[in-house]
Amino acid sequence: MRAGEADARRLALLDWVESNPVGALWSPEDARWATREARRQSGADFRVLRARLGAQRLAERDERFAELLSRELWPRPAPWLALLGGALAGIFSNYLGATPYLNLLHLPLWSLLLAQLLGYLLQALLAWRGSTLALRPLLAAWHGLWLPRRHRSGPRAAAALRHWLAQSAPLQAARVGLLWHLALLGLNLGLIAGLYLRGLGQEYLAGWQSTWLDAAQVQALADRLLAPAAWITGLAVPDVTPLRHAAGALPRAPAATWLHLLAATVALVAVPRALLVLAAGWRCASLARGLPWPAVHAAHDLRLRLVDAQGRLAGGPLATEGECLCSPEGDRLLLTRVSQADAPEAADAPTADLWMRGLRRLGALDAPPSWDLSLDAARLPASAPGWPAQRRQLRALDALWPPAKRAAWQRLLTAWEEPLQEREQQAKALLADALLDMLRMRVPLPAQSEPLATLRLALRRRVGTLSDALHALYGGTDAPRPPLVLTGALPHRVERPLPTARNSVLGGMASGAAAGLGADAASAGLTLGAGAALGAVAGGLMAAGATDWLNRRQDRREARVEPDPDSAAPLLAAALLACWQRELGLGLPDGVLLPVTMDCAWSTALRGEDPSSALQQHFATVCEVLLRQADQELVQGSPATP
Repeated sequence: MRAGEADARRLALLDWVESNPVGALWSPEDARWATREARRQSGADFRVLRARLGAQRLAERDERFAELLSRELWPRPAPWLALLGGALAGIFSNYLGATPYLNLLHLPLWSLLLAQLLGYLLQALLAWRGSTLALRPLLAAWHGLWLPRRHRSGPRAAAALRHWLAQSAPLQAARVGLLWHLALLGLNLGLIAGLYLRGLGQEYLAGWQSTWLDAAQVQALADRLLAPAAWITGLAVPDVTPLRHAAGALPRAPAATWLHLLAATVALVAVPRALLVLAAGWRCASLARGLPWPAVHAAHDLRLRLVDAQGRLAGGPLATEGECLCSPEGDRLLLTRVSQADAPEAADAPTADLWMRGLRRLGALDAPPSWDLSLDAARLPASAPGWPAQRRQLRALDALWPPAKRAAWQRLLTAWEEPLQEREQQAKALLADALLDMLRMRVPLPAQSEPLATLRLALRRRVGTLSDALHALYGGTDAPRPPLVLTGALPHRVERPLPTARNSVLGGMASGAAAGLGADAASAGLTLGAGAALGAVAGGLMAAGATDWLNRRQDRREARVEPDPDSAAPLLAAALLACWQRELGLGLPDGVLLPVTMDCAWSTALRGEDPSSALQQHFATVCEVLLRQADQELVQGSPATP
């Protein structure tokens, strides 16, 4: 990840705010809001979007943070001022001498050139050996010099500014290095300009004197030192023999040729400095456009490296490189997967290639990443369908993280499990509604049909509806699924309507006999049985009407079959849980489902005031037991890992 300077400053501000107690200035609700809103947007990195939202809210709440985000920490005239200051120093250094005489063996110019050559050598040596100069004092002086006092307001803003300067140390060091190289380049240009400017109004005279060296030795030394300049300018190094003068005497030979050779020598020494200026400028511009990841990553980012030679993690939560998990608090799991073949190249040890090492130290390449945890994928459970397998895979990392990273890891796990728990609650509601419907099911029983087969067919349809709902809830594939078959004895009850014809005959006979006896008794036998016949007809009609009313009253107008709620509830719950565990990929045999469901008081839940909620609680308990059993069987069946 790379972030521009403005975004990197927002990242550093939000990182400092979330790493320090700031009270109501930034609450957990604000962190969740920023995460939620950043997820909805697109077009940039999630962390950058989140930092922009957070920085905007912080600037609205504290004007000192707004000033910190808007201020210019890199003065635009600084490079020009450094170049101009070095040039002026070089020009005026030529006027430090009292006389315009060049003592070829005692020129201060040789000391300046030697110091620069030693600086080149030291810089190259430090780069190749992997060492760096202590730039913290220079950085502190730089920021103290260029940050106006009006910007140093408020302890929070000052602490946030220090955090940003620490996070952006590569950029700040590159800028300090650019100013240093520009100043020395200006010094060299000023030395050249000073030599010629002073020569306009005064005549330089060259000479030398020495106690230990003779003319031949001085000539050899001058030929070697000035050979590059002589080759470039085409001027021959003059003979030094006539330039020797006694102590107290003044040189008399003109120094024009020597000035040209010395100026060319200074220019040659300044060429590497100019190249360093270009390299430092390019590095500053590159870092300003995008600070590398080590400069902007947060302390609560977890960096995981997995060596997956056999593809054990394919299809799981650890199958995608980059940002795998995130939390509302801003934690992130950053994953890098490598194969066994390229694992040594991605290891933490420094590379043996000196060229790559040198380029990295010089800043041309980014430093190799560091990991909070690096391990072989064989130490983790293999990926399998369903979130329980994914949770087992993630929880296997719990004890492997460094202690300083475990709190962030727990936040990541909680954030990952929250949507799963919400989905599981929906699944438990579907299971409870399906069981309640099945236990309250009254299936019409056609004539000459077998009750148990008819009931199983209706129940199988309801189980299929639940299976489709769970499949849609868990987002399964469109691959064909084998149907669930309800087998075995299923306690049930058959309800048939009361027989209207039989009841009307019996009622007619009873009422007719009673009416006939009453009529005969009242008329002294004069009805000759007519009372009994009329009573039988009336009684039959009344019995038929009463029977039909009773069937309607009890909803028994047709034959129906229904499961026995008390006895069939565990069996039906086990069938529904078979659908659930198939969607999750638990892999438990169906034989373990019924013993678990037998331990629940399903009949008590059915008789309560809110049977649906009670059944959801029972299903939640049973599902948790099944998840633990699946985890235990996986641990017992997996081979020991080192």
